[in-house]
Amino acid sequence: MADYSDVMNTLGALAGEAMYPNGIGQPSVADVAVVVRSGWPVPQQLKTLMAEGKAMITIYGMPGMGKNTTRFLGDDDAQTTIPDPELAINISANQVTIGGEINPGEAATIRVNYVPYSYGVQAGDSVETIAAALAAMIPGASVDGAVITIERVFDLAAAISVPVTVYQEIGRQAQVFMVVVWTPSESLRDAIARPLELAFKKNPRIVMPDNTWARLLHRGITQSDGSEKQQIYRRNLLYEVEYALTEPITQNTVTNFGVTVTPTNGSPKTFNI
Repeated sequence: MADYSDVMNTLGALAGEAMYPNGIGQPSVADVAVVVRSGWPVPQQLKTLMAEGKAMITIYGMPGMGKNTTRFLGDDDAQTTIPDPELAINISANQVTIGGEINPGEAATIRVNYVPYSYGVQAGDSVETIAAALAAMIPGASVDGAVITIERVFDLAAAISVPVTVYQEIGRQAQVFMVVVWTPSESLRDAIARPLELAFKKNPRIVMPDNTWARLLHRGITQSDGSEKQQIYRRNLLYEVEYALTEPITQNTVTNFGVTVTPTNGSPKTFNI
């Protein structure tokens, strides 16, 4: 699930990409080393970096600047990559052969004469028990091991449903984060802040680790030269990030079969049934 730390890490990654568009092994956009980190900087580390002519970008959550923005729940779940099924179903003429590996949670579906029959794979199943369970549902079917034979069939198709982890939104909130540029000179501050602000402006929506979207809204800029005696120049970029709180749940993919119908004097049309 996406949380406060995920937002900071995502903003930090976006800042790092803006500073090193050609990769970390190449010079930064400002031709100096730029350190990106979450939280407030450690004073001694900051002083050391400034003395070495380097720069720092920190991502800091502003206290008291968060709010609940929950509106619509369950409308848009985020999914991970859909895996390939481990079970296999092969059709030859009027015979269906069950093969592959057993993965509890998958479901085998056979469509016979446009009527679907499904069986959910259980722990302890084998290809033979799956074939037997499906054959028991289908009128006029017989089974021999993992092979199902179906009589009087004019339509035969198969599909496999697989379990997939999706992230269901259970709430939404917004938090203001301060992206701070720390440099040893005014010119370096400008050289870093410009591409940084541009990168954030070009990404009004950012992707969280759980594949949900977060909204990035610019909230203002402040600048401080109060530490110029210590050769520390600072610019604060304020962004409100609205993101979802999610929890993982398991759902199965939908099995459907495409049927093409060609009307008289018409064009073929394919429907999922």
